[in-house]
Amino acid sequence: MKRFALTLCLIGISLPAMAQAIAPFGVDPMTVSETGPAPSASPQPAPFAAEMPVQTEIGITLPDPILTAQAPPQTSASGAPDETALRYFAQQGDTVRLQREIERLRALYPNWQPPADPLTTDFVPDQSIVRIWDLVTAGDYAGARAAIAEKKAADPGFVPTADLTETIERGEAGTRLRAASDASQFDEVVSIAANAPQLLTCSSVDNLWRLAEAFIKTGAQQRGSDAYSYILTNCTDPGERFATMQKAIDLLDRTALTPLLALEKDGEFSPLRLDLARRAVAAALDEGGAAPATDDVDLLAKAAMADKNAEDLRLLGYFELDRNRPTEARRFFEAANSAVPSAESAQGLGVALVQLNDPAAAEAALAEYRDDNEDIAKVYRDAAAATLAREPRLAVSETILGRIVETTIATRDAGLAQELGWYAYAFNQPQTALEWFQTALGWQADLEPAAYGLMVSANALGDTARVEEIRRTWGGRSVRIAQFGNLTSLTSPSSVVPLPKPRPAHLTQVQTVRVAQQQAPRQVQQAEASSSGGRGGGGGCQTFRPPNSLSPGGALSHAWCLMDLNRPAQAVDHFGRALDSANEATRSDAAYGRALAFIRLGLPDEAAVAAAAAPLSDKRVVELQTAILTLKATSAYNIGEYQLALAMLDARAQYAAERNDLLTLRAWSYYHLRRYAEAERIFEAVAATGYGDAVSGLDAARASLRSAQSQ
Repeated sequence: MKRFALTLCLIGISLPAMAQAIAPFGVDPMTVSETGPAPSASPQPAPFAAEMPVQTEIGITLPDPILTAQAPPQTSASGAPDETALRYFAQQGDTVRLQREIERLRALYPNWQPPADPLTTDFVPDQSIVRIWDLVTAGDYAGARAAIAEKKAADPGFVPTADLTETIERGEAGTRLRAASDASQFDEVVSIAANAPQLLTCSSVDNLWRLAEAFIKTGAQQRGSDAYSYILTNCTDPGERFATMQKAIDLLDRTALTPLLALEKDGEFSPLRLDLARRAVAAALDEGGAAPATDDVDLLAKAAMADKNAEDLRLLGYFELDRNRPTEARRFFEAANSAVPSAESAQGLGVALVQLNDPAAAEAALAEYRDDNEDIAKVYRDAAAATLAREPRLAVSETILGRIVETTIATRDAGLAQELGWYAYAFNQPQTALEWFQTALGWQADLEPAAYGLMVSANALGDTARVEEIRRTWGGRSVRIAQFGNLTSLTSPSSVVPLPKPRPAHLTQVQTVRVAQQQAPRQVQQAEASSSGGRGGGGGCQTFRPPNSLSPGGALSHAWCLMDLNRPAQAVDHFGRALDSANEATRSDAAYGRALAFIRLGLPDEAAVAAAAAPLSDKRVVELQTAILTLKATSAYNIGEYQLALAMLDARAQYAAERNDLLTLRAWSYYHLRRYAEAERIFEAVAATGYGDAVSGLDAARASLRSAQSQ
């Protein structure tokens, strides 16, 4: 700027002419003739009108530094005008103040002419005034006032220029306004602005931003909108206009933004319109979120497809899934994966394909990323299970089957293992099927479909002893196992070897049959019934929703919905998200629900850890401990750890009385440990109540006892 001013002087352009030349660029020269102020070459907008807390409207206009100067002209020791300020502004490159100072001096000294070159070195400035301006420039207004006082003491005729006084007052007011804003003292911000209108101009847009925020935070939303409107109507800096709209978006609702967006020039707010559309679509995915306007969806979709923005394409994909439109979702996820191949895009595509009943394509899309993270691994396992369970049964290639087997073993997924069992059985491989069913039960001892599959496979192999052992162990918990092979059941639908439903029911609109209710311990069933009641049915969680896309409270509600649909594996993650809540009640409910989900999955150790994640009521502690120990006891028994089963039953007895099924389990544990007398005593007591399984146990115990006594 210094070089620019000097060059103009050298080529013969006077400083007044320079001021007129730069006026179109935002400089307010405020030209003044001998008879008074003349119209500016480039009129500036009137400052924004602030509003006091008492609702008094104050019209704000910039004070004229000439008219407000009440002191006699300031002169140098030689009697000529003091050009120190003028020279200082020239050195600083401050053309606005330079021109104002020229006009001020002309009004006071009609015969005075400004120097041709204000940067000439033959002028010796008053260093005390230079020091004052240096302090003002540095923002040290207290120091500037002290320096002025020192100057007056040394030179009683010294009077600060109006520009200097105004600059200090404006700086002090601005400092107070910013401090109040930073401290969130919004009423004070409004008060300061109302009493310092010179702060509210396009040259101090930050002050206007802070005032707009103060209005909105104190309930005067329309006044805040007016402040933003003032900037967009009067100020021309593109960056400041864009930032103004950004700030408005963060503080105003969508309705209030509409008139501000209408002040757009040459499409400058296009990115912001797109961001608003993006926010509206994302908000729709929250629990209870409002549906976005069709224009927003169309705008985002058009931009995302044109720009190949994978993140926006995935957002649109999940939005379409949420609206139960998997075909449209598939289109967006495929576009996202084509633009930037990634696990995130493949995961969404897999979900859409499963909903479209194309699990083989889903398995292929997910295979490359199945080990990337647990979320995508679960979706892959769901797709793999659905691929195996397709009807009519289709042979799966060795490559795909190898991937599924590898994943099953690596993740110890009992559900997927039993699906492999049914797949092998469908292709007349009962021995392979039996081994898979055994593996599934080893990982989840209470998985009734695997127990039934084990019985069916053993029967196909002619292993009647195993069939009867399964009937004895499971008959009290499963009607179809108890009735297997009975003449009356041969024509019953339940006697037919089941063709399993596709496992990922949580990714489709198919209602799930709650098989777990048939074999879960009653205590666990009661706990789940009491915990899920009142949390909404399954209708709100039919589609896949990543836990991190929900708030902690929304994730908790979603998790209970998943539990109602018997989807504990997915509910575990949503309960985990709910544990991030700052609300203790939400955390407690999440810990309780997560423990129940692990119990239903047959993972007692994980359930115990989950229960310790947040404080629980005594009632819930007892309830969970009872269920966990029940599960540990049955799991230990099913793998032949009879001593451990008894220890777990003893520990459980401290929390609740034993039911007939557990008493029978205790008796059979004694039986297998050759403690026949204790087994007989318990079987006899339970058989007296009419419990069927105990009768056969009593016969077996008495026979073994007689055999042992005869030896």
